[in-house]
Amino acid sequence: MAKSTAPAHGANDDGYRVPAVARAFAIIRMLAARGPLPLADIVEDSGLNKSTTFYTLRTLVSLDVLAYDEGARTYALGPALMELGMAASGQFSDVALAKRHLAELLEAFNVTIVLYRRVNVGEIVMVDKIERAQRVRITVRAGAHLPIQGGSFGRVFLAYDDPKTLNEALKDGLHKFTPKSLTRVAQFRRELVAVRERGWAVDHEGFALGVSTVAAPIFGPDGKIALVAAAVGFTNLTTDDVAASLGAELRRLCDRIGTVVGGESPTLPPPAAGP
Repeated sequence: MAKSTAPAHGANDDGYRVPAVARAFAIIRMLAARGPLPLADIVEDSGLNKSTTFYTLRTLVSLDVLAYDEGARTYALGPALMELGMAASGQFSDVALAKRHLAELLEAFNVTIVLYRRVNVGEIVMVDKIERAQRVRITVRAGAHLPIQGGSFGRVFLAYDDPKTLNEALKDGLHKFTPKSLTRVAQFRRELVAVRERGWAVDHEGFALGVSTVAAPIFGPDGKIALVAAAVGFTNLTTDDVAASLGAELRRLCDRIGTVVGGESPTLPPPAAGP
């Protein structure tokens, strides 16, 4: 699953963006996705001016945000990011709570559990995952940005959108990630209605071949989705019966987590199925 290195932003905040900060985070995300890189590769892949990139890198190194290997002449993520990540993780109490409750699914199903937040209308970010050794694992790291149309996890967010937001997310049609991706908007909208009715979503190889996902929402106190929890497994092991069982369990646990954090289910009408 591809990871975007472009800075995330909302629809109306471009006037408040500081280019130097955006450049720095673009470089950080690039190194997070690809590992240590020399200056030349960072310049080529980022499209930034060489001198600007160099001074940005040296500034980040001086702050321990990045580390520089003199021998290999490469830049990598630095220790300050670990400290910040640990501090941020401690503040995401709903993530810690969700992981604690969802861990029991690892005992019953051969899956990895992944948690997502929404970044904007068309993008979500993976905030954490839980998996067992010697079981199915996924390579996407926490912090990976994904298109909202991909997999069951995106459908859960979209299924609970108001009509205006949903129309905005689908205005450019559907992207074909694999030969099995849904590409007809009307059919996709009908699937969103089904997600609302049963409380969970399923996708078989629509985002990545050989991979099936089942996902359910965790609602916050404002009635909006705070997190989406997704179970990721191999398609050959995720039959319709397994998916239904997994979806019901995931829905039950997500409801429990929502209750603990004071979450409330929305009162929006189901999304229009379309023609």
